[in-house]
Amino acid sequence: MKGMLSFTKATVLIMLTKSEIRTMYMRPYENSREETDKRIADGIETHRKGNFRVQILDAEGNPAQGVRLYVNLKDHAFRHGANIFMLDEFEDPDYNTEFRRLFKEYFNLATVPFFWTDNEREEGKPRYDKNSPKIYRRPPTDLCVEYCEENGILPKLHCLVYDEWTPDWAKDLPIPELKKKYEKRFREIAERYCGRMYEFEVINEVIRLRGEGYRLVSEPDVIEWAFALAREYFPSETLCINEAAITTWLDCNHPYYHLIKENLDKGVSIDKIVLQNQQYTGVASHTPEEYERDIISGAYHSNPANIYRGLDSMATLGLPLEIGEVTVPTFGETDEDEQLQADMLKLWYSIWFSHPAVESVGYWNTPEGYAHTFHDNWVENRVRGGLFRHDLTPKKSALTLKKLFDEDWHTEGAFVTDQNGIAEFRGFFGTYDVDVFTDERKTTQKIAFLPKQQDNSAVITLTL
Repeated sequence: MKGMLSFTKATVLIMLTKSEIRTMYMRPYENSREETDKRIADGIETHRKGNFRVQILDAEGNPAQGVRLYVNLKDHAFRHGANIFMLDEFEDPDYNTEFRRLFKEYFNLATVPFFWTDNEREEGKPRYDKNSPKIYRRPPTDLCVEYCEENGILPKLHCLVYDEWTPDWAKDLPIPELKKKYEKRFREIAERYCGRMYEFEVINEVIRLRGEGYRLVSEPDVIEWAFALAREYFPSETLCINEAAITTWLDCNHPYYHLIKENLDKGVSIDKIVLQNQQYTGVASHTPEEYERDIISGAYHSNPANIYRGLDSMATLGLPLEIGEVTVPTFGETDEDEQLQADMLKLWYSIWFSHPAVESVGYWNTPEGYAHTFHDNWVENRVRGGLFRHDLTPKKSALTLKKLFDEDWHTEGAFVTDQNGIAEFRGFFGTYDVDVFTDERKTTQKIAFLPKQQDNSAVITLTL
């Protein structure tokens, strides 16, 4: 299967014991368990749940007392997803079928690949149509969006401007001419996808690419230009800025914080901040010693105090946050290694879910062994960051993620209307199936109870 040729087992030959690695990554949480658990629980109760009311009226508009209801949360308002780069990309058709099944079972958000290099390898021949020529890990965007629309998943665009992924035919154009090509790209995407996406990432990794000498992102007004152009063509869409800035690195002195604040002060129309959380332990390691150093340095990112500090700092900018491109490493192939990945994932997701500024989380590569390989010094498969094994069976991390959203953070139950025809309950924000039982008949309605919605009440009128 594609992707496994770059997988390097030698990177797990380290001197650290499993117990030592677990201690390094989980000790900060264990030392602050009571305080951290309380902040998580209080945050979830305060920011992810609400008081909801359903009133049942008869055909004449009178309250219907004693009517039985059953409410069941079917789709979280909090978006939790992953990239969908392997949609129909496996050589085995059975794997393609299984990936399609798994994705809709585990996620309600999908990162769709709009890398310009692969969207338009030949000028004037974009690959939007689902029958476009195949490029590995770059399924056509129509294919991805149609799958999402068929399965109740919200697609997000990644991304409009990403200097590293400029097509060869455009790389050396003078900047004014390059910007004209971008305007054509924006216009084509707007005509096809406006009103169909959860959000649009306008520009990606400005800080990182400036440090590597890329031309467009080195322009002083690049963010102002990109968002002005995006707002022209996507006037009503959620427009995001994205950067390779892990939460635990961030505070009010970080370059990403200042970049955003500077542009907000200039009136740039940024709607949302994406914070990447790629824990690339071992991605560039060639020896056991290098890999061991990566493990030791990576433990810093599992400290709850560091995660909360970064979130609190970025939240002062006053915009909603997304934790994007999440990768949680696995340090081997044993059950013990899988369990540590699952425990780390549970801790990080619980903190993110509890924070009032975070609206969504997007995992990166979900199946093991199919990640991107830039070159021999950057092999993402070494990280073992997947939620599913190479054969698409779920790892413990996948099962943990599913349990969080389907069981721990889930609301369902039976209620009976009072004399005013009202049933009240407290639950997680999202879309519910509300089953109403009358005279051995069941009627089901979908009702959305959403955060920041002034009135989380619904009226159902029945012929009784």
